[in-house]
Amino acid sequence: MNSLKGFFLHNLPVKIVALLAACILWAFVMNDQNPAMESGFSVPLTVLNPPGESRITQDAETVKIKLRAPRSIFAVISSDEIKAFVDLAGLEPGTHPMHVQTVIPQGVEVLSVTPDLVKFTIDPIIQKRMGVRIVRSGEAPAGWTVAGIDPETRTVTVVGPQSVVATVAEVVGTVVVSNATADDADIEVSLQAVDEDGEVVESVRIVPKVISARVRYARSLARKVVDVKPTVEGTAAPGYTISEIRVEPARVELAGTGAALDAVTTLSTEPISAADLTESTSRTVSLVLPEGVTVTNKMVNVRIEVKKN
Repeated sequence: MNSLKGFFLHNLPVKIVALLAACILWAFVMNDQNPAMESGFSVPLTVLNPPGESRITQDAETVKIKLRAPRSIFAVISSDEIKAFVDLAGLEPGTHPMHVQTVIPQGVEVLSVTPDLVKFTIDPIIQKRMGVRIVRSGEAPAGWTVAGIDPETRTVTVVGPQSVVATVAEVVGTVVVSNATADDADIEVSLQAVDEDGEVVESVRIVPKVISARVRYARSLARKVVDVKPTVEGTAAPGYTISEIRVEPARVELAGTGAALDAVTTLSTEPISAADLTESTSRTVSLVLPEGVTVTNKMVNVRIEVKKN
């Protein structure tokens, strides 16, 4: 035992110096043969626990990770072992800056992650009931007009991200009228969501996307403008005189078949009593329309001016 102890203690300083020299030499050789290196990897950014029924947008799809490790480690690791992710668990709708987290092999040091902060926007998917506006395109056959277009439904559901649905001003469907036939027909109408400027809004879904509309035709009517003649019965009170009778509008546009319009030169109003009037007055009365003749507004205003003798 004493001889073994003596062996270790004999020339101890020299042995310590030799051991240190050997360690330094080993470190030098290893560093020369297996130096530390830096390398960059571009990896996809994985999203964990995304909220349901939401559209998620982010300002970066990949990140660049700069690593340092001995050359021997870089020689055996693959890019699949280097991962970047964010966890969206529990986040409310809105925009959230999220720190990027990494998973890397042992013995590797992360020097940087670019970008290390990524913005995520969570936009809930909503549904909104909206009316349908039908637009007509094309012309009916000669001698015919479109009497009406009756869609099978006047409301549909718009589905999409809340921020996008908010830009939808209306849902529009275009009915293309054919001049080949005047037979009533059911036409399939494709619907589009548009904004206030009439531009199509993408990223929304319309349910149903296609509806049926019944197109009804009728014989087209001729038009004619005639004077309105007020019918005033009776006279003003003793000592008073009717000085003027005016009607507004003084002329109206009629619609009807050619034969019916040919027989009309003027239109009369329903009778207005002026009996015993002592002051000017205005009356709203209806026009008397012959058979087969129509007018947009049947009501006119008659002004009877009365003055004292």
